Amino acid sequence: MRFILKQAGCGSERIGCLTEFVKLPAASIDTPTSALFTQGASVVHLTADVLTRVFSNPQCLWMPLSNSIHLEPGVKAQGEGVGKFAGLANHVTCVTFYNINDVTPPGHFEYDKAPLWTKNGKKLITADRYMDIMETFKPDFIIAIADGRTTFNDGLKRINKAVNRCRNMLDVCVERYKTSDEFQNSFLIGVIVGSSQDETYDECINHVLKYKDNLSGVLLAGITDGTEQSLIVPIKQLEEIFKKVNDALPKDLLRIVEGSWNPAVVVSAIEHGWDMFDGSYPLKLTNDGHALALILDVNRNSDEVCVLALSHDRYSEDFRPILEGCECVTCKKHTRAYIRHLLNTREMLAHVLLSIHNLHHFDQMFVEARRHISANTFQAYKWHVTQQYETYSATLTTFDNWDDGIQDDSEIEDLQTKKRMKVSED
Repeated sequence: MRFILKQAGCGSERIGCLTEFVKLPAASIDTPTSALFTQGASVVHLTADVLTRVFSNPQCLWMPLSNSIHLEPGVKAQGEGVGKFAGLANHVTCVTFYNINDVTPPGHFEYDKAPLWTKNGKKLITADRYMDIMETFKPDFIIAIADGRTTFNDGLKRINKAVNRCRNMLDVCVERYKTSDEFQNSFLIGVIVGSSQDETYDECINHVLKYKDNLSGVLLAGITDGTEQSLIVPIKQLEEIFKKVNDALPKDLLRIVEGSWNPAVVVSAIEHGWDMFDGSYPLKLTNDGHALALILDVNRNSDEVCVLALSHDRYSEDFRPILEGCECVTCKKHTRAYIRHLLNTREMLAHVLLSIHNLHHFDQMFVEARRHISANTFQAYKWHVTQQYETYSATLTTFDNWDDGIQDDSEIEDLQTKKRMKVSED
């Protein structure tokens, strides 16, 4: 694989391309982009045939080992890798240790082992055991095993332990990667943790850079542990982390951000040079019965919020598509009212249709980001997306006590109007 920088924007934002995959020589993935989150090596809610209706080109599949380790005997017996085993051989596979969105019990670490919480309980995994599994899975990308389930609220002692484990585990991963013929077609990604603590950040980044000739990229972890509380981080603080880590890395390394971050955080990360995201955000929306409805045209606005809770009564007679002008199969053939009916009758089709739309629309957000970077207008695009999400966020949090007891969308619209009035007054 090669990561090629194609164009830089006015700031640190950039357009790149992942290409020259050994198993898929014709595949090419433009960045910034999002992977597709999987469970059991399959894109959640979608069959392989439906996936081809959403994406005609190869995509990067994000495969947490926590929900796919049970496939190991079958993948080993077949001998052609996890992508082939799952019927998705025409896509690029990226295997990582955790499902960062699973909330797991704290602790349970040992010096040279990390806990993997699976449907069959906890498994303590060493770096050697992890690389054994990677030899069986044969992914295109291997995210090095790491202790990445830390947050900004963790103390220095916990962060120090996480950094030390990551260093020791990376040493083993790199050594196995260099000496095994099984990894000739795979690419290793190092993991950075401890960026919330200045005392540990330099130590971790310097250790990762020691292996820069063996790594194809880095993943930024250790900001969220999968809980909703850990995702509530001031955007300015996240931007400082994105910039600090980006500035310390060589330009030719792929940069990946882990976590179910909202669109405002995503465009901020892109602004500071980050190339790929794990794809868990659209899955989170789908599982909650929500639909992403960002207006991506910077010359248009909407009175609606950018995330629609389609199980709400207000959509019972709303026969519009989720988003006017959206080209996904869901918006072309189905209405908000129908999806609301499916959600409230707990039909599986509800999540299939929502997944199709959310994956397509989230992908289009990156398509537009690349277009604006190319045109040197990314700042206007970032502001446009951020404003929409902040307006939506205001309906979810207290704003001068106006949202106490909010029951329906008419009250939300009143809150939005009052917020806009206050902003204009300020």
